[in-house]
Amino acid sequence: MLNLIDKLMTDKYVPSWIIIIIDFFICVFSAFISGFIIGEKEVWFKFPNDIYSLRYLVLSISLTTIFLILFRVAKGVIRYSTFSDAMRIFFAVLSACATTLLINLLYKNYFSPIGFDFIPKELIMIYFFVCYIGLFLFRMFVRWLFEKAYKSGVHLDTTVQVMIFGAGRTGTATANTMISTSRKYYIRGFLDDDDNLAGKSIMGVRIWGKKDFENIFKYKDIDQLIIATNRISTERKNEIFDLCFKYKIKVLTVPHIKTWADGKLKVEQIKEIEIEQLLNREVIKLNSEIISKEITDKVVLVTGAAGSIGSEIVRQVMKFKPKNILVLDQAETPLYEIEYEINEKFPDISKEIIIASIVDSDRMEKVFECFKPEIVFHAAAYKHVPMMESHPCEAAKTNIFGTKNIADLSIKYGVKKFVMISTDKAVNPTNVMGATKRFAEIYIQSLNKDNNFNTAFITTRFGNVLGSNGSVIPRFREQIKSGGPITVTHPDIIRYFMTIPEACRLVLEAGVMGKGGEIFVFDMGEPVKIVDLARRMIKLSGYEPDQDIKIEFTGLRPGEKLYEELLSTKENTMPTYHKKIFIGNTEEIERNEIEKALVSIEKELRNQDEEGVVSIIKSLVKTFKSNNSRFEKLDIKD
Repeated sequence: MLNLIDKLMTDKYVPSWIIIIIDFFICVFSAFISGFIIGEKEVWFKFPNDIYSLRYLVLSISLTTIFLILFRVAKGVIRYSTFSDAMRIFFAVLSACATTLLINLLYKNYFSPIGFDFIPKELIMIYFFVCYIGLFLFRMFVRWLFEKAYKSGVHLDTTVQVMIFGAGRTGTATANTMISTSRKYYIRGFLDDDDNLAGKSIMGVRIWGKKDFENIFKYKDIDQLIIATNRISTERKNEIFDLCFKYKIKVLTVPHIKTWADGKLKVEQIKEIEIEQLLNREVIKLNSEIISKEITDKVVLVTGAAGSIGSEIVRQVMKFKPKNILVLDQAETPLYEIEYEINEKFPDISKEIIIASIVDSDRMEKVFECFKPEIVFHAAAYKHVPMMESHPCEAAKTNIFGTKNIADLSIKYGVKKFVMISTDKAVNPTNVMGATKRFAEIYIQSLNKDNNFNTAFITTRFGNVLGSNGSVIPRFREQIKSGGPITVTHPDIIRYFMTIPEACRLVLEAGVMGKGGEIFVFDMGEPVKIVDLARRMIKLSGYEPDQDIKIEFTGLRPGEKLYEELLSTKENTMPTYHKKIFIGNTEEIERNEIEKALVSIEKELRNQDEEGVVSIIKSLVKTFKSNNSRFEKLDIKD
């Protein structure tokens, strides 16, 4: 028997229609058992030879089968039946019996000439218990057989030994998924921080408490630990990871249950833990109702929509069902990729994919004239510090004049809100990139002073985002993949980090709450030393820092700071209703001074005079002091 079950475990799941047929015969069997029980007890009921018998058999069996189908009982995988499956069976059989009792009541009150029952009530009640127990025990028996077959076929020296952290619903689902996918996995047990569960068992395997963790890892020869719970702090994740690294155990995680298709976990969703999950980031929640009122049924333009931030803004906006979304970028390949993605995920939402440069004012004019956007998220910009230090004219064209083009057109075509994505590098900038972004901030702020404009101009400012194009994390991954070394510019360099989705959620929230003229600053959490980030990533890859993978310090790059700031010394903040968003009070510059600087930069751009461009930017952005750069000579010495 076990050999037969063992063979079935390697085959595909039994189709639902077969389960329906089996359940049908269980209902028939239960109906006959119930009939004989009542027939032996009551002299007036001659089962199965009287009229009651035929009514009872047809009605009870057909109704129960119908409700089992309606409650999707056959959709569950029998070998992994859970409490939720038992509840579906319970409500299906209860609904069938309740319907039978209702028919019985209607017949007795309206159709029976002498007030007799259509079917004896006692018979319906007995059938309910017998049928439910039969359907439930069948599933438990099948599950028991498969578990016995699974354990009998396991070879410990050839299987992956797995421990699961989290003895709840997610942990049980994870164990079921691992077992069903391949015979190469063997669940050795569950771990849980709740010591009240220690010594108990799930699926025939033991639960171990917190005090047992290290001994389990040390002596049980575990290959993988799967973190299968969302009720765990980042600090605890790091503790578990460090303990697993000590004993060469691979750590994997299970995504939130909301991401499971039809409530079922797939093995490909169980992935190795990533650096983002080990950084102390608090989950950010959106005020979805307010954002929905602002975005739903509106025409939304996202510039730089193929980049890391822009593409995520597109994804976030699409969830709120805009009337039309304009996805604009000049990068052909990534624009094609985001188009493919949103067509797959949001096929019913109107969208326009636009290849264009924000520097091209004529092309931008056509876009605004044709589509009339109501909300603009301006994420298009050059952002790489060393690259822009080498090409200041291009930085000025895109970050300053590209922004000016989109802002001016927003006014001309009556855009309701213009939300600019800025950077912490705009605060006391030490490089051309940060200075051009600060110049753009100044220009955007100045537009709010004119009462003739109906457009609200809002700036959002945050630090580095994890995993964005060109950030340290993708670069470190490539360096580790190549065997090292990992290059860090300075042992003391620190940065603020935020994940791309949470940064974009805050952009949407700030855009909604902004009235115009604000620079919103995000709470980036605690700064992270880049060298610590590098060491953690080396460990995540299964290597020992400074032994298997070396870390080399290359020196600060042109324009680079040891640390970033979110506010300058002349700024302070005010709180908002969102605890992660603050309003920065910044210095304001007269409009005529800004216009004069713009005219001067345009002149220098025509001459391709890099020093001339940077010098004019410095004259307007007075906090711009170059660091480790060829432009230091242009700074006014105190």
